[in-house]
Amino acid sequence: MISLKKRSCPECHGEMQPRLINLLYKRENCELEAEVIGIPANVCTTCYYRIIPGTIAKYIDSLVDPIFAAETAQRENPLPAPHIGIQFPALERDLYCPESTCSAE
Repeated sequence: MISLKKRSCPECHGEMQPRLINLLYKRENCELEAEVIGIPANVCTTCYYRIIPGTIAKYIDSLVDPIFAAETAQRENPLPAPHIGIQFPALERDLYCPESTCSAE
């Protein structure tokens, strides 16, 4: 499990807090959408800038990229492009932000 570390925002220097966020993935020239729910990230409390740890981002890409590749490889689509949902189970904050690395809310 990835632990988020306390840090300041690189955009506005505000305080960042660990949160679970959602992202909607779209690709150019592709109707398909993939929504990923429950991603651990640091989110700025001032400007809402988000930082997803690299290993988490790479893992999500490894799930989403093949879905888009399969859709774009189709020569003929007999159905409208689907909306794909990937939802990670709800996490207790302590699993991705131990007391020793993050401030309490």
